[in-house]
Amino acid sequence: MDPTLILGAGLAGLSAAHFLQRPWHLIEKTDRVGGLIKTELIEGCSFDPTGHWLHLRDPEIRELVNTLWLPGQLVSIQRKAGIFSRGVFTRFPYQVNTHGLPPEVVAENLMGYVEAIYGDKGRELREREPRNFEEFILRYMGEGFAKNFMVPYNQKLWTVHPRELSAAWVGRFVPRPTLKEVVDGALGAGSDALGYNASFLYPREGGIESLARAMLRHLKGGEVSVRTEPTAIDWKARRVTLSDGRALGYSEILSTISLPHLVGLLARGASGVPDEVRAAAGRLRATTVTYVCVAARGENRQPWHWIYLPELEFKTYRIGSPSAVYAPLATPNTATFYVEYSHHGELSPAQCEQDAVEDLVRSQMIHSADELLFSQAREIPHAYVLYDDAYGAAKAEILRFLEHARILTAGRYGQWEYSSMEDAILGGRASARVLNGR
Repeated sequence: MDPTLILGAGLAGLSAAHFLQRPWHLIEKTDRVGGLIKTELIEGCSFDPTGHWLHLRDPEIRELVNTLWLPGQLVSIQRKAGIFSRGVFTRFPYQVNTHGLPPEVVAENLMGYVEAIYGDKGRELREREPRNFEEFILRYMGEGFAKNFMVPYNQKLWTVHPRELSAAWVGRFVPRPTLKEVVDGALGAGSDALGYNASFLYPREGGIESLARAMLRHLKGGEVSVRTEPTAIDWKARRVTLSDGRALGYSEILSTISLPHLVGLLARGASGVPDEVRAAAGRLRATTVTYVCVAARGENRQPWHWIYLPELEFKTYRIGSPSAVYAPLATPNTATFYVEYSHHGELSPAQCEQDAVEDLVRSQMIHSADELLFSQAREIPHAYVLYDDAYGAAKAEILRFLEHARILTAGRYGQWEYSSMEDAILGGRASARVLNGR
């Protein structure tokens, strides 16, 4: 019997291989497993592809991580996240920590919230579901929070105005504050424990990639091929052509690679895909994120694990500091940062490296450019899926065809979604259970 073919050895692919009860073959185009769960060493400092912090809410996955994959190797960390706005730092989440901002900004945020939740002006939005992300912000936070943080920050992150995005993705990722939380935050009694990532886990050694390496070590019942990728898929014949010239038969396919790329592989196969499916794939959009790995001489000037920057004077939307989160990630007397830029190909690595140093200085994360040890840009393609007007119908069109072709998808890229590391592991498990039942 031909094996189940798993495309992509990120967390979803590794998880699927772990839970599958039939022979499998895991295909990964890079030189090692992990997908985005990789840790790079630059001059003795460790960098993940921006912040990769682990949250374990599922009992089975938590047990696997703590007893099989990384027993005794996880450090629990309480989040220290901030916002740099109007020249001052305040704690994250912004909507419940406005104390310290100029009084007129605090008042505008507070009155906008009250009007949205209780006033006549917000009644129309309260009577129906938000039609887009901007309406979600106005409905649950009001015009002040929208103007002063939520709209400008999210426009930098997503590259489009929030009114161009649906609110389908927000879920646990965007906290909805209560009146007490907003008032407490305005008076200086706010909490920084709001949100799904108020605390997180991180490996004691080896960076976040140690999780992927541990999952690989415990795999059984299949074969892993790295530096190999599919070049075409014939879904009717159930054969995949690989970059090394081989053609493999398969019983089932689970794809964790990007959804548009999967459609392209199917289109290059002998069986092809319908024109409407190819057209749907062309309507799916995502941002590119360039993150700049920076090291500076001296200890961290600020305590923040990461900060959000809503104002347009900063080209970055977020700056994180691995050394502030976990000191062993940097060499002694060194502060490290990843500075993030979201775009659609118009920013060069060199431009981002230059902007990163300027943004670090202006945001008071480092004193001056003279402290710089290195600045190296890296790129994440299709980092954030755009939940725009075309998203729902286009994705549904593709998934209907994939169901007909008996191809499953899982993970952030395979499902073309905004999700966490644990979500990828859960998606791999769910797909394996489907395949085990066939």
